[in-house]
Amino acid sequence: MARKKTVIDQIYTEIRNKILKNEYTPGLKLSENSLSEDFNCSRTPVREALKRLEQDGFVTVLPHSGSYVKEMTIRDYQYLAEIRAYLESLAFRLNCENKTDIRPFVEILDKMDECDLTNFNGVMTFSNLHFKFHISMVKASGNELLYTTFKRLNLSSNSHVFYQPLTDKRKETTQEEHRKILEFMKNGESAKGEKFMHAHLWRLRDEYVKYLS
Repeated sequence: MARKKTVIDQIYTEIRNKILKNEYTPGLKLSENSLSEDFNCSRTPVREALKRLEQDGFVTVLPHSGSYVKEMTIRDYQYLAEIRAYLESLAFRLNCENKTDIRPFVEILDKMDECDLTNFNGVMTFSNLHFKFHISMVKASGNELLYTTFKRLNLSSNSHVFYQPLTDKRKETTQEEHRKILEFMKNGESAKGEKFMHAHLWRLRDEYVKYLS
């Protein structure tokens, strides 16, 4: 049974979406008083929503100062992409060794195929599912330290790493590569699949490097 959406959930989602849409720009101070007025609620749910946003990498909370929209540089994204490439490649190899059932991952990809990228909600849904596909693979590896380390990257939900301008062509390419990864896993081709997984993730890193050059 799905959990009922709370006031905190609603505030969290609204602020997160405005950050992703760049309506709340990096460095902007998020006043608890102003937000409580906007949402017609007390400061308590606003404070809890801001804590969640901090955990998910959208907000920075400075002692004795307040909450601010997190400022992430392209270099920061490059570093995240580099770490992800190695962590998730290891997760793939472990899943091959464990003969992990690929059906749950196929279900996620099928839902991603149905996403309409012509509207914001569709992009957000695709982004959420994209994150779910990758973190589920890390969790399925059975290596708790690997999973904990991955979670500490604060890539939770549809963080900026997963929320990117998408076209139907890019969606098609991404999905083709995802299904190729699952094909390697199903066949137990750990060496080929690990190399392919690394290349799949390293491509994003190269995009950031190209942007900086």
